[in-house]
Amino acid sequence: MSDNLDDFNKKLKEDQEIEKAIELNERRKILSEKDLTLKEHRTELDLSILLKNSAELEQAKTVSFDKLTPEEVAHLVRENDEYMEAAKHAMNFINKEFRGKVPYFRKNLILVLADTGGGKSTAVANIVYETMTQVNPATGKVGKVLVITNEEAAEDFYNRITCFIKGWNYTKHNEFNDEQRKTFSEFIPKLSRDGRLTVIGDTYQGIPGWTRTIEGIETIFNNLIRDGVRYDAVIIDYYQNVASSKNDPRLDINKCQEKLADSLDKFKNSYPAPIIIMAQINKRTDEEDTTPFNVRIKGRKILCDKATFICELVPDHKRLKSTWVVHKSRFTGSVGEYIETGFDRGKFVPYDERFQLSISAIVNKNIERELGKKLPNGISEKEGKDE
Repeated sequence: MSDNLDDFNKKLKEDQEIEKAIELNERRKILSEKDLTLKEHRTELDLSILLKNSAELEQAKTVSFDKLTPEEVAHLVRENDEYMEAAKHAMNFINKEFRGKVPYFRKNLILVLADTGGGKSTAVANIVYETMTQVNPATGKVGKVLVITNEEAAEDFYNRITCFIKGWNYTKHNEFNDEQRKTFSEFIPKLSRDGRLTVIGDTYQGIPGWTRTIEGIETIFNNLIRDGVRYDAVIIDYYQNVASSKNDPRLDINKCQEKLADSLDKFKNSYPAPIIIMAQINKRTDEEDTTPFNVRIKGRKILCDKATFICELVPDHKRLKSTWVVHKSRFTGSVGEYIETGFDRGKFVPYDERFQLSISAIVNKNIERELGKKLPNGISEKEGKDE
């Protein structure tokens, strides 16, 4: 009886070892097949790039640099006429304070920089609202805007614009009443009607990766050009979140941002509207900090070379003021200028005498509160001010 039991246990153990060996071999086979698939994909990708480059080099050998053909001359004249007409009839960027200082027309890549929490989303809302509430002089039609966002959900962005229009504080979601929530639902179809405001999130029509991958951004622009879909402005919010590639997952974030900058440089010349891209920048540590703006940008700096206009948004929350520092402008003479705007319930408004008087009580209260925080213990705020 004991011998039979030993034989049974031995046989059971052998069977289990055989099953483990089979299972291990199956896993190895599956992994091997997956590894082969990856290698094939990488080989095909490398081969397609090589063939494309080789074809371009071969084509280049046939090009004559003797003189332009009549067709090439006609093309340049047509492009120049369209560009000059667009420049003549540039739209307002945010408000009248920016007129003539921001090249808000086709063939421009406009880079807006701000620190985390420095007002990028608010700036986008202002640009969108200003664009879609004015007539484009070049087309005679009311402005249409495309927002490509990897920062917030599409419905959140529509709600943000609704709050902007209504003068509501968007940050306190839990305080919206039933009537306000009803308004949000009503405004989404109103804002999106006829493509007046189209918002594309990272997942769009069931497909992920539109706004966080190089290929997603490229496909959006290629499809717009293919279908002849024209917006008066395209906004990408924001640069640092485009951090991966579907075709080549091995690419690191810096290489992805480099490829994105190259693609945007191409699309700015082929798509008939300005492209605005929001990006993060480390704020200056203090007033004595002279670190160049391009060094303070988070991630790859190459986008600065491609952009035709670069400004940095510097908020002063206590004074309800924002300063827009112009770092680069290829087509206007505004480099080094400071554009000051007031902040009124989410809107950037002219920082004129009328506005300053209207907020003087709030500003004084903010300054007094800040002063009180800095006073030594045991000294009252009033005593500190008297001193």
